Amino acid sequence: MSEERGRKSALESVPSDFREQYFSLFAGPEPETLHPDLYQRLIDDGTDIIIRQLKDYNIRRRKLLKTVQEKITVEKARYDEGTAAMRIVASDAGNNGVDLRSAYVPLYASAALAAEGWKIVDEPIFRAGEADVWADEFRTTDRESLLASDIQYKVTEAAVERWEPKLALFDGTLVMHFWLLPLEGSSSDYRRDFDSTLGCAVALLHTCYERDIPIVGFAKRTRVNHVSRSLGMPKMRDTALLDLVLRMGEYTLPEPEPRNGPVVGRYRRKAQEFGIPGDKIEEITNFYSSYIRTGLTTPFRLEIPEYCLDRLGEIGTVLCTTAEEENGIPFSISEADRLTKVTTSISNIRTLMIYSKALDLVKEGEMDMKDLNLLALQHGEPWAIHDTEYLSSISSGG
Repeated sequence: MSEERGRKSALESVPSDFREQYFSLFAGPEPETLHPDLYQRLIDDGTDIIIRQLKDYNIRRRKLLKTVQEKITVEKARYDEGTAAMRIVASDAGNNGVDLRSAYVPLYASAALAAEGWKIVDEPIFRAGEADVWADEFRTTDRESLLASDIQYKVTEAAVERWEPKLALFDGTLVMHFWLLPLEGSSSDYRRDFDSTLGCAVALLHTCYERDIPIVGFAKRTRVNHVSRSLGMPKMRDTALLDLVLRMGEYTLPEPEPRNGPVVGRYRRKAQEFGIPGDKIEEITNFYSSYIRTGLTTPFRLEIPEYCLDRLGEIGTVLCTTAEEENGIPFSISEADRLTKVTTSISNIRTLMIYSKALDLVKEGEMDMKDLNLLALQHGEPWAIHDTEYLSSISSGG
């Protein structure tokens, strides 16, 4: 009985925020308590409005298609297993840190692999992000995404140098998003990391150029409207329009002018710092977009440096030949994505390990019980020890 009272006393001495979050792992889901009137406005009335707006959006989309279809040049990719058997390097990165009330703890990783057709030919190259605690960084998720890109550029370059592929596929965009640019109030650490990532991006492009290896950014999720804007519909995403244009195995020819903007300008200045000649700078930093439909989903966007444009047909053949029909993801990119998927369950398992080791420090007298409040999650931070989507993909062999 005294032993039970001792356990109860020890439990009560744990800070309440920490205790609730730790033991919430073993509790059932919270009941939904949304007020009925609010539910009606959000779900019933709200969905009716959304459906009407989507209907109008679709009408505008189809009207636009009739007027611009002849302005979009479409090519058909060949299905060729011989071409698809060339050696390819593919890379991806994932991130999913945890936001504690005291600090942000980043979690990110990257991998690159070599494949020939539907076969991985060697052990992949892995790189884990640096273990750290950010107590004074206000752009936490941006900086985490930035550093995930940084190590992806590095592992891709290492893979290109090791395996000498005929093609490099970069899961994501080769050009960093403009929202990752340092702001006026950005920390010195953020600015340092941005400059490092910028240098790694330019180094990768230059390495591929010098070895005459085409490199392509494969953007699975894209919100850009370059094509639609050029055709007079700036509020329509390119994928919404081109979903009506492209059939399976088709791709668009790139736009006539390369992409410009503040990020591309920084790429060019960094290339100048590296001493790369001006004509080469243009060939590796003039980026073009093409859209390709490799499966039953909406089209994907390809980001292609100028020096690779003459091999777009071959690139399309590799992507379409090795893609799964259902989701359209080429084999090598799918495998790289699988290796680097940092799910919520993995992130929370790490958090649970941090909790466990912190409790060991309390037991050993190196931390006070009240210090565990440092590990309390931010209010509303997602918490789950299993990921239904991830587990489903494993059970189905994904």
